[in-house]
Amino acid sequence: MSLPPIIVQSKRPPRAKKPATTQQATTRAAPATTRAAPATTRAAPATSVDGDQTPRPPSENDTRTVPLNAAAATSSRLGLSVRETPASVEILTQEALRERGSRVLREAIEQSTGFTAGAIPNITSTVSVRGFINNSVNVLYDGVALPHNSTAARYTDLGNLERIEFLRGPASVLYGDGSVGAIINLVPRYPTWVPKADAEYAFSSFNSHRVHAGVGGPVLDNKAAVRFDATVNNFGSSVKHTRSQLEQYNGSILIPFGQDLTLTLSAEKQIDDIKNAYWGTPFVNGQLAGFLRNINYNNLTDARLGSDSDWLRANLVWNPTKEWEIRNIAYRYSAYRHWHNVENFAYNAGSNPPTVTRKWFGDLDHDHGVLGDRIQARHIGDIAGFANRFVIGAEASTVSWKSARNGFPGSQVVDAFNPPAVPFSAGTSILRTLARDVSLDSWAIFVEDQLSLTKQLKVLGGGRFDHFEGDWLYLDQGGIRRQQTYREPSYRGALLYDITPLTTIYGSYSSASEGGDSLYFLTPQQTDLGLTKARQTEVGLKQDIFGRGEFTLAAYHIIKKNLFVPDPANPNNRIHVGQQSSKGLEATLAYRINEQWKFDANAAFVRARLDDYTEGNPPVSYAGNVPQFVPKYVVNLGLRYSPFESWEFGAWLRHVDSVFINNANTQKLPAYTTVDVSAVYKHNKNVEFAARIRNLTDALYATWSGPTQAYIAEPRTFEISARARF
Repeated sequence: MSLPPIIVQSKRPPRAKKPATTQQATTRAAPATTRAAPATTRAAPATSVDGDQTPRPPSENDTRTVPLNAAAATSSRLGLSVRETPASVEILTQEALRERGSRVLREAIEQSTGFTAGAIPNITSTVSVRGFINNSVNVLYDGVALPHNSTAARYTDLGNLERIEFLRGPASVLYGDGSVGAIINLVPRYPTWVPKADAEYAFSSFNSHRVHAGVGGPVLDNKAAVRFDATVNNFGSSVKHTRSQLEQYNGSILIPFGQDLTLTLSAEKQIDDIKNAYWGTPFVNGQLAGFLRNINYNNLTDARLGSDSDWLRANLVWNPTKEWEIRNIAYRYSAYRHWHNVENFAYNAGSNPPTVTRKWFGDLDHDHGVLGDRIQARHIGDIAGFANRFVIGAEASTVSWKSARNGFPGSQVVDAFNPPAVPFSAGTSILRTLARDVSLDSWAIFVEDQLSLTKQLKVLGGGRFDHFEGDWLYLDQGGIRRQQTYREPSYRGALLYDITPLTTIYGSYSSASEGGDSLYFLTPQQTDLGLTKARQTEVGLKQDIFGRGEFTLAAYHIIKKNLFVPDPANPNNRIHVGQQSSKGLEATLAYRINEQWKFDANAAFVRARLDDYTEGNPPVSYAGNVPQFVPKYVVNLGLRYSPFESWEFGAWLRHVDSVFINNANTQKLPAYTTVDVSAVYKHNKNVEFAARIRNLTDALYATWSGPTQAYIAEPRTFEISARARF
């Protein structure tokens, strides 16, 4: 679990006076402006009142994307800083998200190094990084992974989050099955002993409204601290009839028990409700059809898509000595997700008048529950005079996943420009029935260690063993039942060397495993197959630019074996013999030129290949082809200028190379470039107003596609907002 700011102070403050940690005091005293003078931009590791030098998460006003001295909780449980972590890490605080104009998860992902994300409702299955997609990218909530699932993360608003942490590369040694490409960790806001409140309202194109309010601080005469946040985002689209509402409510309470024990109880509820969801625009002659971009072919009178999920967590932290920390988190997740749409569209060439065939009238749901617990012990001390950090722990979870579905039957031929608004029953009378009942029970043990061989040289190692048992009941296939037990070890080893106090280099080797698909969606035949295996080698550099900025560089090579490919003897079945690999370079740069100018940039280059892969009947080899939805390079450039204390102007440019939409490499989505601009007026240190234009040039581009349709992004839009902090 990522370390929330409240952990830095285990003692309840005296009633007469509420001392804050260094981090809390810095946060309280920080000016509202995000501009920072060079002398103050390089933050030292936060320390608690008793002198603890453990790195802490960045303060909420820190807008650095790679704060080298802040804790990188997602990439290690040892309490290491970003500098000490032998991996590619980025952290976006709430203030950094605001500065970049990110409102929902997809927007934050796209502005991070090397990521692309499709603008469709189910976010995790449409993320690409380091040459991999689908369940190779996993989204955590507060450091907790939902086992083996790629559909849990939804179209999430960011208002209630404290920060997002990104870890690129395999992470099975930390989180088990999955995540060969990356981990994205959403960290909510937590209580502090300093009273805080904030509120924000934004109005944007298509009559869209977004409201956030949050409040927190000590209660019960300083015997506890609380935090409550609520965000409601109701937004329209350039696509006709589409309307979405996202709601998220968070509450938590921190209760100290004596000097060394704290309990944090947290609850979250997230609701998304999308009417006439946009499922894409059909290609015309293989090209993006700008003249159809505003037409919604899912304009059913009863179309709906949504989810309702709940998180409950209890986080207990005990510090029996200065060297030891014992942490236990118990959690429960429950979600119901449903779809009732028509989702596939194909333009009928040569028809007069022009027509589109819409099909896949899908009626399905997911009933998903997870119950789990993780306990770990961390020791910070020395071995034979060498500084050493050590973590050992175990976790267990049980998962229930049920899905009712109708098999996506039905089709209609409709006017390309005026599709009729009809009920779902006009396409099919078949509705969902319970089709699959899956349970997954798992346990794991893990260990990490970092040993300082010298003041400059550190060696880090980690290992994990996962044991999970799957039980699949296929009610839509005559009640077939399959059972399988997986036993998967994973490990990593790394060296770090501080060339100077400002320059660190590292090298690492790690292993990972994941299902050929999410384990919930395996066919009966696929349950007999083993997991895919991955190995990564990475070397990198982390550089503090004399307190004015940060620069990181990473080079990696990933090989993923045992991919699921069609069986030449029976193409309806799969065998795990395929191989895919990627090599790449990634760089991030943040530089504060002076008090007026700030520059941010990140770039990623990847050479991804299908080394051994066949499809079709008869089978066709695609060895040497580029995997689908993997751009060769992605570049983000940001510039902020503050000519006066009260005004700040910003621009963000993004360029994404073209991608193939199939493994045969016969069709592409074109490259695209977008520009966003913003202006912020700070009335005082607590109140500010902002205006923003996204996609300033009104570029026509698609972020993802199916074989016959593309998900065209929004045209030029505007937003105005007001925010107050107390």
